[in-house]
Amino acid sequence: MATKIKEIIEKQYKKKGVDFSKISVGSTVKVNTKIKEGNKERIQAFEGVVIAKKGTGLNAMFTVRKISFGAIGVERTFPINTPSIDSIKVTKEGKAKRAKLYYIRESFGRKAKKENRRFDTGVGALAEMREVVAAPAEAPKETKEEAK
Repeated sequence: MATKIKEIIEKQYKKKGVDFSKISVGSTVKVNTKIKEGNKERIQAFEGVVIAKKGTGLNAMFTVRKISFGAIGVERTFPINTPSIDSIKVTKEGKAKRAKLYYIRESFGRKAKKENRRFDTGVGALAEMREVVAAPAEAPKETKEEAK
């Protein structure tokens, strides 16, 4: 009985267009949040690497880390069903070998990018691999010595 009630509540409150299963640790995401300043409301983008996912259902949360101004790391934790989130877009899919990427906190600058790049198996990388495999091998050109 309790599970049926929970399912009904989750269907009613689940945010449309956001599938928490598509957000994976190691992926680069762009989260657009609504910010109120006085009477005005604007949308602010926060783009970074997902370093952790927590919880399930309505209580699910994810933590995004970005590097600001070269050396300063900024982390934000977003609840998945908050009304302040306008949209979530996965910019680059990543694959991590761990559930939490907290070790990225110690690395900074280029090293942090390398750590992230190591697990990058995004669509672009896959397309490049397919092009290399599908491209026919060219016949070797004759050199001047062989032509004689």
